[in-house]
Order: sequence, then C-alpha cells, then structure tokens
Amino acid sequence: APAVADIDRDGAAEVISPAGSTWRANQPGGVVVFRRDGSVKCRFEARDAGNVWANTPGPDGYGDGVYSSPAIGDVDGDSYPDIVFGAWDLHVWALDRNCNPLPGFPYLVHDSTWSSAALYDVDGDGRLEIFIGSDYFGGPPLNHSGGIFRALDWSNGTVRELWQTRINDVIHSAPAIGDIDGDGRLEVVVGGGNFFNRDDGRKVWAWHVEDGSLLPGWPHGTGGATNSSPAIGDLTGDGVAEVAIGSGDGYLRVIRGNGSLVWASKLRFNTGPGNTIFASPIIADVNGDGRNDVGVGNDWGFFVLDGPTGNEITALNTWTSFEAAGAVGNFGPHGWKLVTIGFDTPNNKTRIQAFNLAAPGSTPPWPSHRKVPTNIAAPPSGGDPLPPGYCMRNVNPPSTPSAGAANGYWVLGIDGGVFAHAAPFYGSMSGRLDGAVAIALAATKSGNGYYMLSDRGGIYTFGDAQFHGSMAGSRLNAPIIAMAATKSGRGYWLLASDGGVFSFGDAQFYGSTGGMRLNAPIISMATAPSGNGYWLIGRDGGIFSFNVPFYGSIPGVGLCEPPVGTQVRPTLTGNGYYVLAADGGVYTFGDAPFHGATPGLGMFNFAIDMAVR
Repeated sequence: APAVADIDRDGAAEVISPAGSTWRANQPGGVVVFRRDGSVKCRFEARDAGNVWANTPGPDGYGDGVYSSPAIGDVDGDSYPDIVFGAWDLHVWALDRNCNPLPGFPYLVHDSTWSSAALYDVDGDGRLEIFIGSDYFGGPPLNHSGGIFRALDWSNGTVRELWQTRINDVIHSAPAIGDIDGDGRLEVVVGGGNFFNRDDGRKVWAWHVEDGSLLPGWPHGTGGATNSSPAIGDLTGDGVAEVAIGSGDGYLRVIRGNGSLVWASKLRFNTGPGNTIFASPIIADVNGDGRNDVGVGNDWGFFVLDGPTGNEITALNTWTSFEAAGAVGNFGPHGWKLVTIGFDTPNNKTRIQAFNLAAPGSTPPWPSHRKVPTNIAAPPSGGDPLPPGYCMRNVNPPSTPSAGAANGYWVLGIDGGVFAHAAPFYGSMSGRLDGAVAIALAATKSGNGYYMLSDRGGIYTFGDAQFHGSMAGSRLNAPIIAMAATKSGRGYWLLASDGGVFSFGDAQFYGSTGGMRLNAPIISMATAPSGNGYWLIGRDGGIFSFNVPFYGSIPGVGLCEPPVGTQVRPTLTGNGYYVLAADGGVYTFGDAPFHGATPGLGMFNFAIDMAVR
C-alpha cells in the first residue's frame, strides 16, 4: 500500500509507492515518490540480488521488487520523515526524503522481506525504531528455517537489533502495534505465512514491543496461514483493544489480549464454502451505531461484520476478489465513505468503489491497512514507553572495559565538593561558593589538576590548572548550560537548554536535538577526544550521539526506577563514556572501567559533573 506524507516539510504531501512485479518480466523494483501533481520527486531501485521473474539466484539486471508497504517516520532523528521498507533483495531499507539510503542502511536480513514495517519510539530517544518480519531459507549464516521478526534501532549511522524472535514459518504478515491487554504496555502483533506449510505460519503472535517477550496466552492458533495483517481496536466496547485478523481457512477472528477468542466468522457468499483471506481487516463504526465493526475482503467480496458479535452486516462487490484492504475516511462535503479495491474476475479489470457511510460514533481505530496514511501501524510516539511498574530489559550494546581508557575520575557535587576515585585529590570548594552552585568540572590535559565552573561564571583552579579569566553572564534567548572545547583548542561548542548546539572557531556542527521530541530536556554535552563529534545527555540519562558511536544509556540499562542523569564524559580513547547520576552513581559504557561511585551525598547536595583523568 502506498503511504502519504509530507516528507520534505514543504506543506504538500507526497505519495510513496512500492514497485516491482512477479506478473511481468524485467520490471525494476524499489520505491517511487510522487508529488501531488503526479510528477516524480525521486525514485530508488533496490539491489539486484536475484531473478525475480525466474525465481533463481543471481542478478538479472533489474532491482528486486518491494512488496512491503513503505512506512514513513523519523528514524535518524533529523526531524525529517524517512522511508522504511523491506525488499526482496535480502535487505531492510531506510531512505531520506530524497530517496538516498540513510547511513547504516541497508540492513542485511539474508532473505526476502514481504512484511511491512511498523514504527515506534520504544526507547524514548526521539527516533523511531523499526519492527519488521522477514524470511530465512535455512542453513548458514543464521541456521534457521522460517521467519525472523526484528526490532531495529538506528544510532549514529549504525543499525543494531534491539531484539529478534524466530518462528518456524515465514512472516509475510505486517505487524501492528497497540496495547491489546489494557496494561499501558504496548505489544506488537503479527501473523505468519505459508511457504513451508508449518504450524507457526498458521498462528498469530504478540510480543511486548520493548523487549520481544511473548505475551501470555499467545500465539493464537488458526486453521490456515495468517498472511493477513492484523488490525487493532476495541470491538467489544470494554475500552480495551482486540486483534482482528484473517487466515487461510476463510475465517476472520477477533482475539483478546490474553489470547482467547472473542469470535470467528467464516466469510461466505451465497452459502458457499468460503475462501482464503489474504486481505487485512479495517476497524471502524461502519453503520453509525456507535460500535466499531470490521471490514475485510476475500476472493468473493468485501464483508462488513458487527464488531461485538461477528455477524454479517453486509457483503459488497460480490464476484470481486479482494486481496487489498479497504479504507474508511471523511471526504469533507462528500461525507464519510468506505473505499474498496478489488479485481473484477468476470470483466478482467480492477475496480475501485466508494460507499456512503453514516458518520461514525467515534474515531475509527484502524481505518486503513496500516492504520494511518504514513503506514506506521502504531500509535503516536512520545512520553514514557513503559507504564509504571514495568521495567525494560537491558538493550545497551555490550561493554568492553579497558584499564587504559581512564586513570580514575573525579565527581563534583553541586556544593563544590570533589570526590576522587582512583585519582589524586587536588582540592574543592565545598562550603565556599558564597551562594553559587558548582555546575562543571574539567580535567587538565596532563590529568594533574582540574577546573571548576560555578553558575555565576566563576572559574576555580586546582592542581596544575591555570587561571585564564572568567566571564560574567550574558543575555541569551535560551540559556547556555555547557561548553566543550575542540581538540585543537581553537574552537568550541556551546549547548543550550533546549538541546541546540552552537559551533565556533574550528568546531564543526554535527547536529542537535533542537527539533526532536524528547522525553527529558538536554542538560549537557561532551566532545569526543578525536574532536570529530559529541554526545548530548538528557536529564533522564538518555544519550544522543552525533558523528560518534553510541555505547549505551541509563534508560537502556533497564532499571525500574532509573536515576536522574547529570553528565556524560568520554574515556581517554573515545571508545566509551561515563554517565554520572544525580545520586552519585557512575555508569560505564563502551571501554569505560568502573572505579567507584559517590552515593549518599546528602539531602541538599547531588552530583553535578565528573572529570576523567
């Protein structure tokens, strides 16, 4: 299904369509972006991994097809929507608004992808993660035969798996994300497929979206392959969403969040036996009675079923084959309509038809194939991805502590106290700041001293640190909260409280979070020892990497009650960093070795900064 979105933010939406064919030979596959006047904005051709027409390995001179419905969302955090899809060329892709692959893409999955992506920011970093299924033929390198469902995360030009799970048949169904058990914790739901004709391809699966753990009571077994993609919405009127999905045995099923069946209805025409359901259902109040209903097609027609009971309300366009989903929408002065598309077998043509509807009693929860025009198949991201009482598992990259990455460190308290860990103590300003508070600590190049900065612009020197002057406050539209020098010392970056980064001298601008939706405000930054990038830290301990690797964050540790983060400091190598928590805790990532923490600073004191020796 095409997506509709304003990918270049010029006020006019584009249409983003997949391309490719197994019906006509020598057809290039990929994605095409159309402007609203029908002209082509840009196009992308997938890789040529095999002969799609002959179904044989080896290139044939044409990019492999894209069956996947493109999903549109900001994957790399630059505030512009990206184009995400899987292809038959053994890869998952993310393109920018000009059809150029994002750094780190494509992501190799080693077999074809028929599934589509769902997008949701599950780790609260302001970037959308990718949830998608794919096939695998068996043998090395993955040594699996069936389907693999992955959660993918982009960070600083690298794509990594947050989690994956495997089933014993392919995943041709496209995932849907929603809270199906009413606990405030989101789930990702997907069907299977029928390439290997195994049991798992006839099931419906539900995993917790943040860690891939299987929901109790799932998978739900059906009598046929579940190529159909699920829709999520409240069909029983109890305020909790259910899952609607079709299967190869001709039944449309509605399933509760605990995996139990609400109802199953076989779609029949003229009391016939019923046929396979490949199409994906939609959920909306079709007859205006205030209750959500289900619309879905099969080989004979398009059927509308009563949401609470599954009883047939009507059958439309009989003798037409429907393998595409319908859509419900408000056409302004023309009112609400149900739009269907199917193949008219007797007349050998495709038909698009619209049917008038009464205005629904509530907003349709799943009015089209992928829920919204952007095809993300998920609710809007933002806020805490987990409700109170739930803890995320550790999703950080594995750490590799190295003794040479740091020769100890100092922790600074807001009262000016300095606490040394495996490093010499050179002094502090504890109790001597005359009403000011300490806000930053920086080691000298030799590691034999440090500078302290107060909120009034005062500079205090210890050890071999030399005083070079200080600066009184200036009038600023957004307050500057941190400064980091370049490696050469001939430039620096200033960080504002909204996450904006300003570069001066030979400092290069690599990006900022000024345009991102953040779970917590940006509070500081740290420059890589190479001088080629920097890290920003949010008050929740979240780390944002710009032109430097991401090694992990406090939210990624998976603590039920994560502490407030106050500072990030790189190791001497730049291959890791420390994150300081307000309670004096020190968290190590990458090659950072742990030398101790400073808990229990007192009611009126907290850790504000640290310096690595």
